[in-house]
Amino acid sequence: MESINPSFYPATRAGAATENFINYKLGGPHRLFQLKVTEARKESIPGVGNKYYITSSMKDLVNERPAVSCTAEILYYQSDQQKAPDVSFNLQTELENYTLEKDIEFYDRMKALPQPLKATDIPDKFGNVAADMEPVWHLALAACGYVKWQNSTEDTFYAMALIKSVKQKKRQDTALEFHYVMLIHEMVTQEMIPWQIDILWDPWQGIKIENQVRLPKSCCS
Repeated sequence: MESINPSFYPATRAGAATENFINYKLGGPHRLFQLKVTEARKESIPGVGNKYYITSSMKDLVNERPAVSCTAEILYYQSDQQKAPDVSFNLQTELENYTLEKDIEFYDRMKALPQPLKATDIPDKFGNVAADMEPVWHLALAACGYVKWQNSTEDTFYAMALIKSVKQKKRQDTALEFHYVMLIHEMVTQEMIPWQIDILWDPWQGIKIENQVRLPKSCCS
């Protein structure tokens, strides 16, 4: 077992993969999480890959809430196995569903729209997000956490994302359905990668990824 400086890339990349996984599992229209790695260790497992053990401070970027301690294990498989890293995490304090009321308000508003939502370029070129679009933006970032986690390796570092377009599809069941085209920033190569992410969401079940596919760059040029 090897100790790693928590500010070095191997630790911060493992932290980013964990953050993306947590946002996919626990994030939503009114909460997103950010992790800061405070301790990190690495274990090389012959024939399997490298496993990281990290301790982080986790805070909600949307709400004024106390930071929570988070421990996680991240297993990156050998590059020839083409698997997403296994991520498991434990929180020092179990999170309450403190955004449920706001989530239901957003859900009811989207269900009641006379025409399904359509929007482009969020944030705008000045970095602004309209107040009524913030839940749509946060939901996109949480769903984007799934794509970033699924495509993470020890050599990637996915960060910022932008919504190029979002379209809502009306459904007869209880879920909201959104079709996003996102631009995901890969910090190592400095690429802005277009990705289509189709999701279902409701306040009680959270996010379900229906489809995700990397798009050609020409689609968003």
